[in-house]
Amino acid sequence: MTSALEKSENGDFNHAIKYFAKVSNSADFLEFSPEFVREITDSDELNIDCEVDVFQAIMRWYEHDKEGREEYLASLVTSLRLVQFDPAFILKHIKPLPGCEQIANEALKLITESTEGDSRISPVHTKARSERKCVLMILNDVKKLKYILRYSQALDKWQKCFELKFIDYSYGLIYHKNSLFFIGGRSRGVQRNNAVKRLDLVTFKWMEMANMSQRRDDLCVAIFNENIYAFGGHDGGDPFNTVEMFDIGINQWRKLPAMSDHRYGASAIVYEEKIYIFGGLGIDCEPLCSVECYDPTTNSWSKCGNMHQARGWPGVTILNGFIFLIGGFNEGMLSTVERFDPQQHTCTKLSSLNVARFGICAITIDNQIWAVGGHDVYTVEEYDSDNDKWIEKSPLPVYGIHSHVEVPNNFVDKLQSKYMCKPS
Repeated sequence: MTSALEKSENGDFNHAIKYFAKVSNSADFLEFSPEFVREITDSDELNIDCEVDVFQAIMRWYEHDKEGREEYLASLVTSLRLVQFDPAFILKHIKPLPGCEQIANEALKLITESTEGDSRISPVHTKARSERKCVLMILNDVKKLKYILRYSQALDKWQKCFELKFIDYSYGLIYHKNSLFFIGGRSRGVQRNNAVKRLDLVTFKWMEMANMSQRRDDLCVAIFNENIYAFGGHDGGDPFNTVEMFDIGINQWRKLPAMSDHRYGASAIVYEEKIYIFGGLGIDCEPLCSVECYDPTTNSWSKCGNMHQARGWPGVTILNGFIFLIGGFNEGMLSTVERFDPQQHTCTKLSSLNVARFGICAITIDNQIWAVGGHDVYTVEEYDSDNDKWIEKSPLPVYGIHSHVEVPNNFVDKLQSKYMCKPS
């Protein structure tokens, strides 16, 4: 076999690091030397979103020739950032492996307490690899079981990462400092709420935070400078134009100046220290084409022109200094797409989606725009900006409207490994 050094000198090492998901699923990977596999899996620069993917790659390599490779397995397992895994995963998947019982025990000890002294697990492997933010999507639909999804580069598809038994839906979702904040929405049937529920991703414990002053269903939210903003929504009647700001540090809401338009089912996004609000439905459920902007510095609103088409529940995301407005609702589901210029306050029409829908989760991943899910669909589409067209991708494992957050990769490791050991 070719040595690790020879491969490194040929540039194969850098290629494997950058394109690990593709390389680890190739036939060539199964023939790599143990030294080269270790060199790859040991790297802090490994291009992954989830440590479980590295474990699964090691297992594929090992199972290709168990008898001949058993002596190398323990060494490869120590290249994993084991303390990022849930303890149940280590007990179920690591400890039973040949030669890995001591490694598993040491990892479990490191998870539960601070230790000093000799260890087969290097201190460098007690930390996550190069810090990166990863996208998680959380079902925001009427279903009581809320799946959390992540995009797996290794499988080239969205997959289940965790599940919550959570009855609320139509809520606003924010990630901040190790916690998910679920804001407003509705709980049972037509019952709306003003509650703020916080899920700690370290302890998996729920906490009730201070309530908003109004019950808000179909609101939109944003976070800026340690504060959470809640815009519009409704309580079963006419929509609100009211706005509230939650100071996370002191657990307190305060009212802010109102928007120009009453709206629910609008979308909010932060761009260059301002918060932009797009569309939604107004009085008498009339779809809105208006755009307005809140400046936290001056605590004031300004109008920013109109979209070409009125739309409720549009997907919004940012790429290259533009805000993209995707799909929505206007007397039916929309497939139309626009690009908003925050500098000129103008919109440009783009190619339409293949599948019309509202409630799209619009995400920018690696400089590519994805239109994910929506009302009653599994559909995922990626925007080809060079050819101005949408390309259908692997569908979701769970249909419906989702919200998304970006979280540090160590939480993805924890969620995925915990989910893989859930009781059957």
